[in-house]
Amino acid sequence: MIPAELSQERILFACLDWGSGHVARSISLLKQLSGQGNELVICCSEKQQSVFESVGISATYLLGSGFQFHFKGDGNFTSEMRRNAWRFSRWIKQEQKQTEKLVREYQISLVLSDHCYGFRSGEVKSIFITHQVFLPLKAGWLAQRIHRKWMNRFDEIWIMDDEVKRLAGALSEPNSKSRYIGFYSRFQDQEISVIPNKWVGIVSGPEPYSEQFFHWILEKYGKENLILISPKVYSEVPDNVIVITDWRLADVEIASAETIISRNGYSTLMDLQFLKKKSVLIPTPGQLEQEYLNSLLRQGE
Repeated sequence: MIPAELSQERILFACLDWGSGHVARSISLLKQLSGQGNELVICCSEKQQSVFESVGISATYLLGSGFQFHFKGDGNFTSEMRRNAWRFSRWIKQEQKQTEKLVREYQISLVLSDHCYGFRSGEVKSIFITHQVFLPLKAGWLAQRIHRKWMNRFDEIWIMDDEVKRLAGALSEPNSKSRYIGFYSRFQDQEISVIPNKWVGIVSGPEPYSEQFFHWILEKYGKENLILISPKVYSEVPDNVIVITDWRLADVEIASAETIISRNGYSTLMDLQFLKKKSVLIPTPGQLEQEYLNSLLRQGE
């Protein structure tokens, strides 16, 4: 089963509430599914709902808190994830109970989960959406084993990558449950242009890494005529810098930029497949996935 084959389903959907990447890459998928005659029931945070509604996704929205990661911002993501592990495992069990209840209450026929390990049901087919069938080697065997265990509880796995042009490299190596579904970006159907010397910085990721990146961009590029897209304004900015927090206005600026400054999260890399922009991509310190993807990009230069 792939997205293009789905119609007349009542789909329960959720995506990981970690920065903006999972929300961003879900937009075009949800639009596709809605356009094929499926009914969407989306379990999300208020912030995620505001984004989906702003881009015209019609659905029944159910408020869900999502898992709240707590990071120190010290650049040691392995230790950071270990500190969250016991809470995360408990949340996964709670999330599955909630999902089973929603499946019955809303007569769901299919569950789609963008990297929410507990968002699945034993009563209807449940599909896990990811670009990481395998974690980076540096994550270690235990993390790899846990990831595989949680992921393989789903009936199928959709890999957001291209089978031939593997943007995620070894991370998207398929397994027996997986199918490639291609790249998804909200920019794939938008008109793209280039305004010379237009620099756009994009702040994303979990806190406090998001705030750290906000200040880094200002320090490095604040003397340019910079447009800075950020979930919020963390400090005063120079007069020559414009900060945008509105999602739709931000997309207009991104679509006409000459150069993008951003973390090199996977959703951003998919966006750049359609944007064809110059880019300055900076991995989040210690985040093994982004460091691996950054090494792939350097090899392709």
